[in-house]
Amino acid sequence: MKDVITYTRKIENVELAEVSIKEKGQPATTVFGNIACKNSTPEKPDEPESYPTSISNAFIHTPPTVPQNASPNTPTTIPPFQLPPTSAYIHLPFCRKRCHYCDFPIVALGSSSTQTDDDPRISNYIQLLCREIQATQAEFKNNPPLETVFFGGGTPSLVPPRLVSSILEKLRRKFGLCFDAEISMEMDPGTFDAMKMKGLMELGVNRVSLGVQAFQEEMLKACGRAHGVEEVYEAIEIVGSCKVENWSMDLISSLPHQTPEMWEESLRLTIEAQPTHCIGI
Repeated sequence: MKDVITYTRKIENVELAEVSIKEKGQPATTVFGNIACKNSTPEKPDEPESYPTSISNAFIHTPPTVPQNASPNTPTTIPPFQLPPTSAYIHLPFCRKRCHYCDFPIVALGSSSTQTDDDPRISNYIQLLCREIQATQAEFKNNPPLETVFFGGGTPSLVPPRLVSSILEKLRRKFGLCFDAEISMEMDPGTFDAMKMKGLMELGVNRVSLGVQAFQEEMLKACGRAHGVEEVYEAIEIVGSCKVENWSMDLISSLPHQTPEMWEESLRLTIEAQPTHCIGI
């Protein structure tokens, strides 16, 4: 069972929704950068004040709960003390286009957008994201360093490695990172080459989640994916040649017009690619 706490705040004209997710009896995960509206920032933004956004304060500021169908005299319950976070989820909302099945908060850069080094939409967002991390209060004494960092999206592999580096450095300085931390990144075929993959690995990215979804051209087009089957095989080759030891492949079942034979083919080709594990949706 999970406790989920969601609240929003504004830095300049950007409203950021932060979610803390906690498995009962386990340390929590803090989520950074879930954008709810326009992402832009002045050239010289003022430093934001500190926000009470630690896990403990998230629970403190959550309204007391009352059991369903309780009588007016039933006492409210206050959530118990929570363990400090040991994981961070970083939301990077940029995609080449929106897939037909997607309802995540994203920014569509354009189908041909693979060279994103100078895109101000990305650099401005990363600047705000780093400020959000810096503004987050760490109220636990002797807080342990982060054990896992997950870059999700969106399509995080569209973000230049130098900007990923700035995020990791901000997390390292603010919360600390274990020397053997698992740093995962969602990556789409067609959005990275071997040079970018090696650059990310040098930064510490040691787990890749490859968004394949299907091995049939017609299925990829039907669900609005920006890549084709050829790019899927190229991405698998890059991951293998760069010796990424821990990687997964995402597949989607029950797509419109997807036959059992198509699904079986996707499963067979996934097994042949030999990822560490596979995620089927």
